[in-house]
Amino acid sequence: MNPIRRALLSVSDKTGLLELAKNLAAQNVELIASGGTAKALTDAGFKVTAVETLSGKGEAFNGRMKTISFEIASSLLFRRQDENDVRQAVELGIEPIDLVVVNLYPFHATLQKQAGFEECIENIDIGGPTLLRAGAKNFQSVTVLCEPSQYGEFLKEFNGNSGATTWEFRQKCAASVYTMTAFYDMAIAGFLTQKSGAALRYGENPHQKAVVLKDPFADGLAHAKSLQGKEMSYNNYLDADFALKTLQDVHSWQGEKALPAAVVVKHNTPCGMAVAETPLRALEKAWKGDEKSSFGGIIALNIPVTEDIAAFFAEKFVEVILAPSFTEGAREKLKKNCRVMEVSLTPNPSMQVRSIEGGLLLQDADGFDLSHMKTVTQKQVSPEQQRLAAFAMLAVKNLKSNAIALCRQDGPEFELLTMGSGQTNRIDCIEKLITSRLADKGIADLASVVLASDAFFPFADSVQVSAKLGVKTIIQPGGSVKDPEVIAEADRLGVAMIFTGRRHFLH
Repeated sequence: MNPIRRALLSVSDKTGLLELAKNLAAQNVELIASGGTAKALTDAGFKVTAVETLSGKGEAFNGRMKTISFEIASSLLFRRQDENDVRQAVELGIEPIDLVVVNLYPFHATLQKQAGFEECIENIDIGGPTLLRAGAKNFQSVTVLCEPSQYGEFLKEFNGNSGATTWEFRQKCAASVYTMTAFYDMAIAGFLTQKSGAALRYGENPHQKAVVLKDPFADGLAHAKSLQGKEMSYNNYLDADFALKTLQDVHSWQGEKALPAAVVVKHNTPCGMAVAETPLRALEKAWKGDEKSSFGGIIALNIPVTEDIAAFFAEKFVEVILAPSFTEGAREKLKKNCRVMEVSLTPNPSMQVRSIEGGLLLQDADGFDLSHMKTVTQKQVSPEQQRLAAFAMLAVKNLKSNAIALCRQDGPEFELLTMGSGQTNRIDCIEKLITSRLADKGIADLASVVLASDAFFPFADSVQVSAKLGVKTIIQPGGSVKDPEVIAEADRLGVAMIFTGRRHFLH
C-alpha cells in the first residue's frame, strides 16, 4: 500500500473535481493545483497550495507554461525505495507528490468542431502529458488519474484502504495514462501530417480523408522507397501490405536457399502465389492463379526486378510492384504510372492493430508453425506431399476466412492453383468458388493436389465435397469436437488428412 499525502490537480474538465477533493481533504491530503483548477477549489472552500509555490515561478506565455518545472517533475519521478534518490530529494528540498489528477486540453473536441489552425495548436497540451507520464513511470509510488471516469474507482480504492492505493491499482492507472497519451499524440500527428501536405489523396473512398503515419521504430512498407509511378493511395497501401506480408511468409518458409517467389493481391486477397526455379516462371504461375483478378493487382517479388521481368508487364496493368530492388533497365521498361516500391523482405515482429468503435484491438502477428503437424488418417502422406501441404497451409493462412486453398507441386516448384475465401461457411468456398474456377481452367485431375483449410472442419461434409472433386490429401488445423467423425469419413473415402494444431482465422 502507498499512502497518499500530497496530490497535484490540474484539470480542464472539472467534472467530479469537488467530490474528489472532498474525499482527499477528509484524509488530510494536501491539494496542489494550478490555474483554473486552483480557483475552482478555492472558490469551493478548499485549502489549496498553488503550483507556483513549488516551482517558484508563476504562469508565463499566456498560460503555455504552468506546471512544467524541475521541482514538480522531481516530486513525481524520484524513487522512494532508492536511498540515493531519497537523499538527493532531501538535499534539493523536494517533497514527494503521491497522486496526479490531470486531464488534457480537449484537442479531439477542438478538431471535431473544425476549429481554425491556431486554436487547434493552442489545444495541444504539453504540461499535462508531462505530469501524467512522469507519474505513470513511477507508478510504484505514484497514482495517476487521467480522466473523470476513474474517480469513482479511485475513491473506492482510496477510502477502502484508509487513504492508500495498491500496486495493482497504480499499475492499471499507469497503463491507462500511456494508452490515453498514445491516442492523444496520434490525433495530433494525424492533424499535423494532413496540414503539412503529407496526407494521402483520399481514403478508401474519395470522400474520406486519410494519412499514413510512419512508425519510427520499424521498417516495412510505410518506409518503402518509391522509385517511380503515381503516389501510393490508401487502398494501394492496404493491398501492398498484404502482398508484402504474404511474400515474407513464403520467402521465410523456404529458408536460406529460397527460390524466386511471386504473390499477386487484389482487394486485400492473394489471388496468385508461386515458388519456381526462375523469376519468370514464378511470376507466370502466380499470375495464372487468377488471370482475371490479377488485372489491376499488386505484385510482390522476392528477387530483384530485371528487364526480362519488367517485359512481362508490358501488356498488363498492375497498380504496384514490390521488390527488394529494380535495375535501371527494368525501371525504363515499366509503365511510368506503375508504382514501383523498393522494400525489405525482413518481417517486422510488430503488434497487429485494428480499430473498433471507441478503441483499438491489439494482437501478436499470426506466426506460421507446423512443428505439431501429423497425419491422422490411415492413409499416410509422403514427405513430398507434406512439403506441398505446408505450402498450402501457408497459402490459406493469408486468405480471408472462411478459406480453402488448392495447391500443387512440380518438382521444387509450388503454386496456388485456386482458392475460395471470405465465405461464411467452408462448403461455399468449395462449391461456389473453387469448383467453378477449376472448370474455367479445365482442371479435372486433383489427385496430386493438396487442399488446405484455415480452420477445422466442423462436419464430415467438407471431406465429402473435397473427395467428390477428386482431392486425395487435406491439411487442416483440427480441433473440432467432431474430429473423430471427420477422420472416419476421410478413411472411408481414402483421403489422407493432416492436422496442424494451429488455426489461421483472418478477418
